Amino acid sequence: MKENQNISEQLVTEINTQVFFREFTFSKNEFYPEDGKKELADNILILDNLLFIIEIKERNLEKAKESTENWFKNKVLNKAKKQIKKTSKYLKKYDIIPIKNGRNQTIDISKVEIQDINNLIIYKCDSKLNEEYKKLKFYESKTDGLIHIFNINDYSNICKYLITPSELDEYLKFREQLFLKHRSFVNGCEEEYIIAHFINNDNTDLINLDYLYNISEFYSDLNSFWISDFIESFQDKIRVQEQQQSNDYHVLITEIAKLKRYELSQFKKRFLTMIEIAKKNEFSMPFRFYIKRTDCAFVFLPLTKDFSTNWEKALINFTEIYKYQRKATKAVGVVCFKQDNFIDINWTMFKNKWQFNQELNELVLKEFEHYGKGEIFKTPRYKFKEN
Repeated sequence: MKENQNISEQLVTEINTQVFFREFTFSKNEFYPEDGKKELADNILILDNLLFIIEIKERNLEKAKESTENWFKNKVLNKAKKQIKKTSKYLKKYDIIPIKNGRNQTIDISKVEIQDINNLIIYKCDSKLNEEYKKLKFYESKTDGLIHIFNINDYSNICKYLITPSELDEYLKFREQLFLKHRSFVNGCEEEYIIAHFINNDNTDLINLDYLYNISEFYSDLNSFWISDFIESFQDKIRVQEQQQSNDYHVLITEIAKLKRYELSQFKKRFLTMIEIAKKNEFSMPFRFYIKRTDCAFVFLPLTKDFSTNWEKALINFTEIYKYQRKATKAVGVVCFKQDNFIDINWTMFKNKWQFNQELNELVLKEFEHYGKGEIFKTPRYKFKEN
């Protein structure tokens, strides 16, 4: 973080690390190209090809000399907007942009192939704003499109409901579409309505105030999919020092971080089942699932102690076979087995285009006797409490 981060910047950084994990959150955003020091926006969030540019403004009441409205026009609608534009410009201009993430790892973000950008301004103003500014949801930029504007309390509340990066990205896209179809309504409503509408229904055609009543019945179901503690300690549990000091594991946890909540619940269920079977030293075929949306297959392999000496070969083989079966470009595999008084867990990942392979094709056909075709099911977006 910057040495002089204000309270709002610290709060937003902490919120973002909960949603995005520290590996993908950047708040130490100064870099030094040949033409002199440059500073990016206050928070940069990167997940694969998805980018969030966030600029934060806080009104200091002790030092405030101008009116609240003038502060908002100057700091939020002018300076914050310009900083977002500068950040976009720097990302296109410079070939090397090394900055530190929340784990103090230096990442050259210029090498990231960004395909999708969300621009946000988050502000904290304890003084009373006029209604026009208080409910303003967007700044419309000719060069950068719609820039989201959030009061910090609204942003914090949103991230209590939407606690995966994919959800936050979907919400911002939804918010834009709702605004484009219902400009006057969106600029006059509270953020509470937009989040209520999104959770109830992602169709933006019609406004329905009943969504505000339904939001009280929202069921977070956190325990079924919450794995942030597991991701937070992922690097620490890498035993080979050379691998622990490398950032290579980022590509693996990226695929986990991209999952939506009920995709994560499928991951968590299989991961925990794998561990329980390994603890009992029981035989089981791998547990598996494939996410078409991200084109990634996941394989969970419990092994008995008798077969654990060949764990690496088993992990690679089972992961590669399932990747081939699903014609996926990516596959994450994890193997688990009991070692004396502890459980040993190891990971692998494949990332390459699918190509026909006669040997793998025959292995897939042999597996069919056990697995069959598999089942296709659609996970719910969100759940509500049952009456």
